[in-house]
Amino acid sequence: MLQCTLLRSSISGCSAVALGALLAGCASGSLGPPAGSGGAAPQSHAMGTSANGWASPDARRRKKSLIYWADYDKGKVTIFSARGVNGQQKGIITTGLSNPQRLFVDAARNVYASNISNNTITGYHPGQTSPFLTIGTGVNSPTGLTVDAGGTVYCANVGNDTITEYPLGQTTPSLTITLGANPEYLATDASDNLYATVGTAIYEYAPGSKTGKNLGLNVSAPGALEVDKAGNIILLDRDTLDYFPAGQTQPSKQIKVTGGAPFGLSLSADETTLYVSVNSGSTFVIKDISYPNGTTLANKLTTNAGQWPLAVSPDNALGG
Repeated sequence: MLQCTLLRSSISGCSAVALGALLAGCASGSLGPPAGSGGAAPQSHAMGTSANGWASPDARRRKKSLIYWADYDKGKVTIFSARGVNGQQKGIITTGLSNPQRLFVDAARNVYASNISNNTITGYHPGQTSPFLTIGTGVNSPTGLTVDAGGTVYCANVGNDTITEYPLGQTTPSLTITLGANPEYLATDASDNLYATVGTAIYEYAPGSKTGKNLGLNVSAPGALEVDKAGNIILLDRDTLDYFPAGQTQPSKQIKVTGGAPFGLSLSADETTLYVSVNSGSTFVIKDISYPNGTTLANKLTTNAGQWPLAVSPDNALGG
């Protein structure tokens, strides 16, 4: 797993191989890949393509799923169909990206990226390759990223140990949470509560609150997390997927991720499939597993088109 040292390395432009080595060798449990401006309110573009766009099947037929896979080193996001293994490539986004760290897809099927090298969050309408939203104010070496059901964007800033909150379409934070350790991963639940991995703990924040509750989960090096509609938490702890029932501090299920070091998680809207990005050494893959009853991960994308960050559209973590 990657630590804050990786953040310093990433800013100076280290290679994917070096980053992969750091991913495998972290000791503190702080996670991360290679560790203002204006905008408009998010909205769904339901028509197909434009001169600078790509075909968006989930924009036209909302049940169709897409996988967004970011390449940190190359500054791009490649979009694939979620059908079958190594599904059809649907498009590529490069404009506005600068070492993207995390991805998230909101309720309107807009995809967001946190860009650590130029301290921005960028948002893209379905089928578009140029950002409709760029957030720079309050962004400081951004890692964790999530968007709630109302379109509020949350950003984890490892540069100054804060989480900043941006209401729908806004580029100035309405709330800043100051922490004593690096925040790395974020998620929201069906009630718009915010969850954050901070050091070796998971905190929950009620909407609008600066004071979080340590959930006391039994983990050693918490990483990526998702929260399903019932409030159950899915969490990466080093190379293990832990399932925590709502309100419980001990996992009810643990699944070993083999074949490399896992990094990112994304849960499908129907909560039947969990996706995991994995650094398998010299290459990266995306694996999937049936949720919640699956026991074995299978290869989903082996094209090496991306690295750590991934998201799916539609995503489950969008509120009620």
